[in-house]
Amino acid sequence: MNVTLILYESRYGTGKRVANFICPVLGPAKFFDIDDAPQDIKHYSNVVLVFSLYGYESCKKILNYMEENQIDFSKKKVALVCVGLSKKDGEKELYKIKSIINKEDALCEFIEGEMCINKLSKDDKNKIEVFCNKVKIPFGDLGKFNEDSVLELSKKLREYFNTPKFIPPTNITKKEIEDFLNRKNTCTLATGYEDYIRSTPIEYEYYDGNIYIISEGGLKFIGLSKNKKVCICVYENYTNMNNLCGLQISGDAEVLQPWCEEYIQALNRKGLKIENISKLPFDMNIIKVIPDKYEFLYSKFKNLGFDSKQIYIPK
Repeated sequence: MNVTLILYESRYGTGKRVANFICPVLGPAKFFDIDDAPQDIKHYSNVVLVFSLYGYESCKKILNYMEENQIDFSKKKVALVCVGLSKKDGEKELYKIKSIINKEDALCEFIEGEMCINKLSKDDKNKIEVFCNKVKIPFGDLGKFNEDSVLELSKKLREYFNTPKFIPPTNITKKEIEDFLNRKNTCTLATGYEDYIRSTPIEYEYYDGNIYIISEGGLKFIGLSKNKKVCICVYENYTNMNNLCGLQISGDAEVLQPWCEEYIQALNRKGLKIENISKLPFDMNIIKVIPDKYEFLYSKFKNLGFDSKQIYIPK
């Protein structure tokens, strides 16, 4: 199982907030304050180290923890996340830590933190006031912690840790996806606009690389009218961990113009007579979804010697 360990070092809580945000996105995952970190990390495939900029003391506790417990990252994927006010200084610190832990392939990211004067210890407040006077900048609150930036970080980390290591030839992945889609005929279509989200179970047709959905109408068209981005899920019933099969498709949707050539072709493929459809007292809608990413969790891949989850990007 691809499990992630998140260790954070935080003096005033921002590092903990970052760890708390990213943990459920990276799941299965668990986060620890570095003071409570496990001595053995053998159960974890991935490790995220979150630390804040504190001059010469940056990442000090994490580095001490690694040395005391003889932590070996050589067979693990590692990401370093630095929280601070200066991106330039943060990138220097990230580069230094990456060299110390001997993980040149580690993913390094900087997140802007914040400094609230009234939260500082007396000692830190005095040090920062002296520094501000020295460089002639106002002594006051600095920085702005942005939760949206952390959510973007979560997506990047998820993609980094879940990139398959053992990947089948593209034609095999594509064939398995198409065979699965052709065996099924029902999906869940997720649409949304601002605060409005809709998830609709509905029949579909997979044809020539696209998904076609015939619909009398409904609340899903609220999202489709303002946001062309959609997600489709098709899956088998769960029986056990050795028989997993679920496909998530991301892409762009468009509502076909009634009676255009593609609209008529879609009706014909379903065996619907044009003369009958044209006599209906309402308009029939056809949604076309053009996939741009397939995420396929399929136990058969593992039986073939590949990672069970594969990603396919159509050309």
